[in-house]
Amino acid sequence: MAAPSRNILQEQLYAIGFSPEDLKAVQLDMEVTKASMTQALEKLNRANPRVIIDTLGVVWGCPVVHLEDRDVQQNIVDLVPKELAVNFRFIPIDRSANNLIVATGTPQNSDMIKAIQLRTNFFVRTVLASEARITEALAKYYANSINMADLKVDESGYESEASKRKEIGGDSADDAGITRLANYILQQCLATGASDIHVEPYETEMRIRLRIDGSLVEIQKVKLAWKENLLTKFKIMANMNISEKRLPQDANMSISIGGKPVDFRVNACPTAYGEKIVMRILDKSSLQTDMTKLGFDLEDLRKFQESIHLANGMVLVTGPTGSGKTVTLYSAMAELNKVTDNITTAEDPVEFTLPGINQVPIRNDIGLNFATALRAFLRQDPDIIMVGEIRDLETAEIAIKAALTGHMVLSTLHTNSAPETVTRLLNMGVEPFNLVSALTCVVAQRLLRKNCVRCLVPDPEVTVQMLMDLGFTASGAQKATPMKGKGCPTCNNSGEKGRIAIHEVLVMGQEVRQAVSDKVPPMELKQVCMRAGMRTLRQAALYKMSTGLVSLREAVNGTLADNNIERSDQDAE
Repeated sequence: MAAPSRNILQEQLYAIGFSPEDLKAVQLDMEVTKASMTQALEKLNRANPRVIIDTLGVVWGCPVVHLEDRDVQQNIVDLVPKELAVNFRFIPIDRSANNLIVATGTPQNSDMIKAIQLRTNFFVRTVLASEARITEALAKYYANSINMADLKVDESGYESEASKRKEIGGDSADDAGITRLANYILQQCLATGASDIHVEPYETEMRIRLRIDGSLVEIQKVKLAWKENLLTKFKIMANMNISEKRLPQDANMSISIGGKPVDFRVNACPTAYGEKIVMRILDKSSLQTDMTKLGFDLEDLRKFQESIHLANGMVLVTGPTGSGKTVTLYSAMAELNKVTDNITTAEDPVEFTLPGINQVPIRNDIGLNFATALRAFLRQDPDIIMVGEIRDLETAEIAIKAALTGHMVLSTLHTNSAPETVTRLLNMGVEPFNLVSALTCVVAQRLLRKNCVRCLVPDPEVTVQMLMDLGFTASGAQKATPMKGKGCPTCNNSGEKGRIAIHEVLVMGQEVRQAVSDKVPPMELKQVCMRAGMRTLRQAALYKMSTGLVSLREAVNGTLADNNIERSDQDAE
């Protein structure tokens, strides 16, 4: 970056309101207090800081960023130790391949650039930012952060994009380095809002991936020499048998990250190149038990709440793994949790503990399965019973018996839709007359990735005809506002940030009960349910799309198409 002519800089500063006396004061401040020129100019308050930064950016030929206009991802901030950022007064704002972009008031500071490269192993690109805004950003993003100096791994311990070309496997792995690397991985999981950590060994390296918003993202490659020590470290933390490497193991791990207690469910499974470890984060602070914030549409929420508040019956929540069934069940139990009721649960495993609720962990190794637990519950004077999952006919029959004898039973099933849940139970061998008497409501759900609100733009590829082909009426297609995220640093240029649930709520009315009793075919049963007021998952997804919450691509890819659906203004609009 070439230094500008002093006369050009002075002329530009005069043009925005600075006088010759002001510039003398700036020079004195820089000499006496060692303030940067950016900082000294802002102190005088002769011009808006945005104008000062824009002016300096033009004169210095440096890109400019206004930090007040953007949110920086915490996982980007956490790439740099706090003391380094504070010492040189900069904020990391983005990462592109092996480049780290930092906002600073001194973009030409070669000492700062070298220090960052040495500590992070990234190439550094600087952009100019207001010193006042950098002060605010340091306080905001590093206020409650872990001491990254304790987590930072030296460059011999892992590979960034910049070091992939180095020879793998030549370095030793000491205990301190392994501990720092393990802590760094766990911290990154929490910082990015990930749900799972995958530690995967291969022939020449080990990779670390995080599941963020439903998709796996690679964050690190670890050298082969560190593989066994890192795997052993995680197994010790989870109290696993470190000598057993031939069989899968399950365990729980409780740790504190930055003073925040976090639980993990850990599984180790042998592979061709060693054990793969997957850790599911169980962050109690992220458990959402407010049913109004689960993504239910108002009418579907009313149906679900009315069903769980009945004196007896069975309410099922269905969907694939990772669709949010557990959170929905926990929110239902939180709403039903009263001192006057006895609530007992059977879970495999107990993911979150709720005060006032008796939670029983399933232990198949000693014969304590769902059916055994349910039988015991019926002798515990229960009012409400939650069964983690109905997996077989024995469990289904006991759950139905409990529902028919005056208890409210909540449970889950792995099916793709609410009508398929009824078909699955019938195929298990449940008698139709028992099922229609016990079952009161079925909720099927999925999680869709939301559009990033920071880069939300209209989707020009979506036409009215495309929406009509998907089931919208002409008026509904005209009213829809299809949106998508174009990609920005907040969403890591994916266009999507966070997830939202969609629901298919089936209330067992008289028409549906009669169809179940008559054992109608699955597709016909679905049509009966829709006529009775059930909105399908595809319709719920398209409604979320029409309001701009999700993209059309996500709505279509995340749900199955409905066949032979009669169009209706209410569904489409």
